[in-house]
Amino acid sequence: MLPQKIAYLNLDTTDVEIKEIPKKITKKFLGGRGINMYLLYNHVKPETDPLSSENPLIIGPGLLTGLKGISASRCNISGKSPETGLLGDSNIGGYFGAFMKRTGIDYLFITGASKRPVYIYLDDEGISIEDAKDLWGKCTTETNTILKKRYGPSSQSISIGIAGENLVRFACIINRKKNAAGRTGMGCLMGAKKIKAIVANGKKVLKPKDEPRFNELIKDLHQKLDKEPLVKVLSEFGSVHLFKLINEQIGMGRVYNGLSMTFPENKDISPDILKEKYYTGKAGCFSCPVACQHRYKVNEIKSEGPEYTILASFGPVVGIKRLETVLYINDLINSYGLDASSTSNLIAWAIELFKKGLIDEEITNGLKLDWGDEEAIIELIHQIAHRKSFGDILANGAKEAVRQLGEKTSKYIIWTKYLPQSDPVDLRYLPAYALGNSVASRGSDHLRSRPTWEAYGLSEEQLKAIYGGHVSPNPRSYEGKGRVIWWWETYLSLFDALGLCKLIAFHCRPGLLSFEFFSELIRYATDLDLTPQEIFEVGERIVNLERMFIVKKEIKRQDDFPPQRYFEPLVYQEGLTPEKKDLKLDKAGFHQMLDEYYQLRGWDKEGRPLDETKVRLGLSQ
Repeated sequence: MLPQKIAYLNLDTTDVEIKEIPKKITKKFLGGRGINMYLLYNHVKPETDPLSSENPLIIGPGLLTGLKGISASRCNISGKSPETGLLGDSNIGGYFGAFMKRTGIDYLFITGASKRPVYIYLDDEGISIEDAKDLWGKCTTETNTILKKRYGPSSQSISIGIAGENLVRFACIINRKKNAAGRTGMGCLMGAKKIKAIVANGKKVLKPKDEPRFNELIKDLHQKLDKEPLVKVLSEFGSVHLFKLINEQIGMGRVYNGLSMTFPENKDISPDILKEKYYTGKAGCFSCPVACQHRYKVNEIKSEGPEYTILASFGPVVGIKRLETVLYINDLINSYGLDASSTSNLIAWAIELFKKGLIDEEITNGLKLDWGDEEAIIELIHQIAHRKSFGDILANGAKEAVRQLGEKTSKYIIWTKYLPQSDPVDLRYLPAYALGNSVASRGSDHLRSRPTWEAYGLSEEQLKAIYGGHVSPNPRSYEGKGRVIWWWETYLSLFDALGLCKLIAFHCRPGLLSFEFFSELIRYATDLDLTPQEIFEVGERIVNLERMFIVKKEIKRQDDFPPQRYFEPLVYQEGLTPEKKDLKLDKAGFHQMLDEYYQLRGWDKEGRPLDETKVRLGLSQ
């Protein structure tokens, strides 16, 4: 496992240089997202064009990725974002990260740009650049299938589809059929470098340093996971079970681009119907004890998924009412290599603009847009991927699309820091969720924090024991919620650094996956001896370094607010309870949370890390 190795690949010269990562850097950042952010901060200037050859593509599996039994499959892919111009970083599961670690290469740092389509091949012998002319123009699923046949069962690949080839700014990267590095346009960065795919064909067996103790720790973890009721639901349904919880039981799902929170028009979008009628089997990530992914068949399509994000984003957010249509779209956008969150948000935004008369058929080239119009929505997905007609404007991403369509349109897009909101949840309902989405380093994003324990009904004493200070047990309160997000951001950054799955964390009760557990896990796996407090500081260091990166691009307090829409009541009032008719975020309360969050982070009033914070975390140089 140690020392970790990084391969520097220059596509301009085809030179490859492999170096060891110093142990002191591993102790400070662990791996995955942590090491990626260290590399990104030290190699990318504020003026770097995201599509230039100088912008690196960084591939980094977590420190523990590839070890069996702990859901350690995750890999971060980073660079300067072609979508936002800010922090580019996306996390992918599946099998690629584990198989890359088996080659003996822990990180890929790719600069330059090929003049012709290529794919990069890694095995135990080294790295080569191969011709991808026969793969260019193919969808992600076909590309990954061809490469699997070419290199055999010991190989795994990640690839871009037509969207990445056409430099759609929010193109994603796919492993197998649906495991996606979705956010911030890393597929576009691959396309700019003319990289169609990366293949890892490693045969080395990864083993923990202290195998007996490691195995005993994992055995104990599995026994505890078996007793977690929500983990069982996750395994049975996948993340789509959240549709029942969020959209139906709590009623905080986003509908019609955030104009409503009720969707009575829904015909059959349901986790139960999905399981009973369409699921055909499991398709979990590498060595996962939960295996929450599923295969499905709809008409002639055999695919995998969908996740909750797609089910709700291409259901209520855009107004589609039929499950079969959502399943068709799930396969379509994965094949094209499009980020589901940005694609659905941009389409919902365009529909609202059309209905408000801010764009018309002259701009959409005759395409009429309306909520739930399946044909128009699917046509727009095709147009985006192929950069044709009105879709070409949306393919440039939200920031550029607003510039082209006019600043007056910006108030209707659900975004922060130029990134459309990642999850289909209405942020009016839970202030902590709103804060977490807003301060997230890569833009409007629930996976940098997602404080699920807000919905667990924990007592004030339990919350104080977790977070180390006062937190109101009322999930609708603003008291202590800055502390909640400070803790959750730090905590979840460690999952990305270690290569672990956050979905399990979201579905477990407090105390199971603790900092003490991480300390033992790291020690038995790698022989690195870090105390729980030192591990917490690793998380703080990662979050602060990301903030330092975006502060260089003049990100400040005003950029840490959710869209104005969330500070206003829902527009569509029909069918709402009296409570929800007046539901909105309170601006003074939000400022209160933000002040608390900044103070705990050690940032000034504009959200810039203080010098003393940089010194404390070893980030001053």
